[in-house]
Amino acid sequence: MKIKLLTAAIAASLALPLSAASLVTSFEEADYSSSENNGEFLEVSGDATSEVSTEQATDGNQSIKASFDAPFKPMVVWNWGSWNWGAEDLMSVDVVNPNDTDVTFAIKLIDSDILPDWVDESQTSLDYFTVPANTTQTFSFNLNGGNEFQTHGENFSKDKVIGVQFMLSTEETKVLYFDNIMVDGEAVTPPPSDGAVNTQTAPVATLAQIEDFETIPDYLRPDGGVNVSTTTEIVTKGAAAMAAEFTAGWNGLVFAGTWNWAELGEHTAVAIDVSNTSDSNIWLYSRIEDVNSQGETATRGVLVKAGESKTIYTSLNDNLSLLTQDERVSTLGLRDIPADPMSAQNGWGEFVALDKSQITAIRYFIGELASGETSQTIVFDNMRVIKDLNHESAYAEMADAMGQNNLVTYAGKVASKEELAKLSDPEMAALGELTNRNTYGGNPDSSPATDCVLATPASFNACKDADGNWQLVDPAGNAFFSTGVDNIRLQDTYTMTGVSSDAESESALRQSMFTEIPSDYVNENYGPVHSGPVSQGQAVSFYANNLITRHASEDVWRDITVKRMKDWGFNTLGNWTDPALYANGSVPYVANGWSTSGADRLPVKQIGSGYWGPLPDPWDANFETNVATMVGEIKAQVAGNEEYLIGIFVDNEMSWGNVTAEESSRYEQTLAVFNTDGTDATTSPAKNSFIYFLSNDRYPDGIADLNAAWGTDYASWDAMRPAQELVYSAAMAADLQYLSWQFAFKYFNTVNTALKAELPNHLYLGSRFADWGRTPDVVSAASAVVDVMSYNIYKDSIVAADWDADALSQIEAIDKPVIIGEFHFGALDSGSFAEGVVNATSQQDRADKMVSFYESVNAHKNFVGAHWFQYIDSPLTGRAWDGENYNVGFVSNTDTPYTLMTDAAREFNCGIYGADCSSLGNATEAASRAGALYTGTNIGVSHSGPEAPEPGEPVDPPIDPPTPPTGGVTGGGGSAGWLSLLGLVGVFFMRRRKV
Repeated sequence: MKIKLLTAAIAASLALPLSAASLVTSFEEADYSSSENNGEFLEVSGDATSEVSTEQATDGNQSIKASFDAPFKPMVVWNWGSWNWGAEDLMSVDVVNPNDTDVTFAIKLIDSDILPDWVDESQTSLDYFTVPANTTQTFSFNLNGGNEFQTHGENFSKDKVIGVQFMLSTEETKVLYFDNIMVDGEAVTPPPSDGAVNTQTAPVATLAQIEDFETIPDYLRPDGGVNVSTTTEIVTKGAAAMAAEFTAGWNGLVFAGTWNWAELGEHTAVAIDVSNTSDSNIWLYSRIEDVNSQGETATRGVLVKAGESKTIYTSLNDNLSLLTQDERVSTLGLRDIPADPMSAQNGWGEFVALDKSQITAIRYFIGELASGETSQTIVFDNMRVIKDLNHESAYAEMADAMGQNNLVTYAGKVASKEELAKLSDPEMAALGELTNRNTYGGNPDSSPATDCVLATPASFNACKDADGNWQLVDPAGNAFFSTGVDNIRLQDTYTMTGVSSDAESESALRQSMFTEIPSDYVNENYGPVHSGPVSQGQAVSFYANNLITRHASEDVWRDITVKRMKDWGFNTLGNWTDPALYANGSVPYVANGWSTSGADRLPVKQIGSGYWGPLPDPWDANFETNVATMVGEIKAQVAGNEEYLIGIFVDNEMSWGNVTAEESSRYEQTLAVFNTDGTDATTSPAKNSFIYFLSNDRYPDGIADLNAAWGTDYASWDAMRPAQELVYSAAMAADLQYLSWQFAFKYFNTVNTALKAELPNHLYLGSRFADWGRTPDVVSAASAVVDVMSYNIYKDSIVAADWDADALSQIEAIDKPVIIGEFHFGALDSGSFAEGVVNATSQQDRADKMVSFYESVNAHKNFVGAHWFQYIDSPLTGRAWDGENYNVGFVSNTDTPYTLMTDAAREFNCGIYGADCSSLGNATEAASRAGALYTGTNIGVSHSGPEAPEPGEPVDPPIDPPTPPTGGVTGGGGSAGWLSLLGLVGVFFMRRRKV
């Protein structure tokens, strides 16, 4: 018989403090329907159905069985005399989940001061937990608040608790068993690594921790011109870091110790996280000494840009660094690696092999202070030994069987294929959609109708509203701000395995990267690729294999993908969406085509060079034929689904020229026309056309006038036809500008003519200008033809200070609608080896930057939308085509959504037409339910399953059926509780966004 510590106190309506590890109840009485019916004076009631059960007891003979049929309809354990838990820190409870799916539930404590109106949430404390399928776990609730996602009322009093509520947080019907409620004086302490971490670190394995800078190490020897202190402002590990203020150049820090790293591997490096908090760049240098160095050591350096945070490393073998993207792609098949080398190329001194068993000093120092600066500060954190990223051995088995980072664990990493298979159905059940828009995703309260681009649109149009702002207009006639996600397809999820079609060019390095190659979605002859160590060979899609494990079929994947778009508030399927999704019937889409690549294309004369390739000669008759073929392909893809077709992109990021400090780069492609052989007009139709324009429009009086203008000595116009070696001069600028315009106009007009012939009254959206591949002349030519201008903008925002003041001025002067085809931000806390074109410091920072970018777009009168690139993260081991390995997806390679991103997108998208949608972002209890703005229950919900173990940790086999503990389960529960708090346990953990 258990001792009921509370009985006397409750009977007397008094509240006595409890000692540590004290039992509250284990439900051993026969009747809890009223407090008068049992000796504990407890009542179990509420909206959920509850009953005493002899099943699933974890302590004693009984438990409480609760049957839930809706979110936030609780079962409540009432103590009308109140509990005094003032001396306690934790309340724990055993929870048994007999279901075949994970269940997320909430615990909410209520104090007696909430009486009599029951509406003061400040008198409550609420937290969320997930109990995995077919398991029994003990969960701990922090009575003091402070957990990362806990909502702890400012007036909540733990010495006046009258009720403990248990409730589901998702729309489902589930049964749970509760038993053995206890309180304890041992507070939950979060893992040190999560204390004040606010900046990312390279996701590679730590072989040996040197220093975490929770305090200033006593073996640190700073030079006289360096002041050191701890800081919590920028932290990558633990709760603190070390700030070093350099007040003079060529001063530094010496860590004087004795380290033996001989057993850690042949190729290792010393890594440290650095953040430059000053407004100027800093050259940072390193020297590492052993017992024999005697001051003669090599110096290696790296540039740390103003405001930059990153991991840097020094090779203990002085292996050669891969400093350029081309070197990394050609050697590793990866565009980027997660840390920057302290390189010999940026240092000096001959390297002498180190005795790794007797390392005695690690020195970091700066060069000269930046001009005008009296001091510069670098924050240092997380100094450790890692595998040397300059050596191929660092990349061995970097990808696990699901294509995830096999070297470390991280939030959102899926624990196993078995867990992955459990995630689809619960997510599908939680998805909903925003309600403050029409069937197309447009604004039902706005109908722009001024200066419309199309007189009789077949589907979407572009018009000005009453305030002179350009808007897309949907088929219902309503304003439509296009937000969406690009590349929703499997094609770009493939990665090269290193097995080549030509056995002599295989890459053993690439083959070593994988612990396992899936047997499905393997292309044995992928390529030829744009760049990489293997030009053609075996490629595999981990993502495609994972989606089959997760969703069972591609059809289910397509269904949940469309539902996700609606749940996250996006109203557009962006460029390069799988055409199979065009028929979804609820989310509009953009179509795309390639003018010179694809089936049944004829050879076209090529002009110049470029990142993605040379330009097609638009005067080549085969170009026009190819464009007609392309339009036929697009027409077939959209057939029957034209109503939801927003518009059509053709080609992407063409290398038209670049506006840089060197004016010649603006016209390099135009000059390339002259430098081709046009002796026969059919050899270079573009050159033939250029000569025609010069001789008829620019210099109709003869070649002598051109010679006088250009400083040349051509005997005749025909003398220009052979290949030239023209070099830019300012005297040519006006003519080159004219010819550049004509070239671009011919290209865009040829495409537009073909599109309008077969797909009349649909919007032509241009070719998505890249900042490195556009000139004002080409933009002007495009604006004369296309319906909506398009740009890919990889900046923090589109405001002049972040992007391009001249480009914005030209857009405003042209006054046409503009859509952004690509933008993104990436971070390393996803386990990825590279952030993206534009970096963020975390998933939260990605979300914040995304919203800030979208806000800048929505605020500009010419911009009508923006599409995020891309839906899926690049493969960890690099995209097969070119090694792109960025964390830029809304979902990971296990098809797991990034909750912070999806929550931020939903809130922004909800507000694009002016509604106050802050309640969705707050993710309060009320906002987590279906409401006036949103029909789902997916706010703050993680869909990654239980926490993945650290690499090398044994994985416990699943318990089926569950085995209850034998005897009392005390309330430690730190493991289950903190895993839930970190968002790493459970399909439906409710994440809180701080506001």
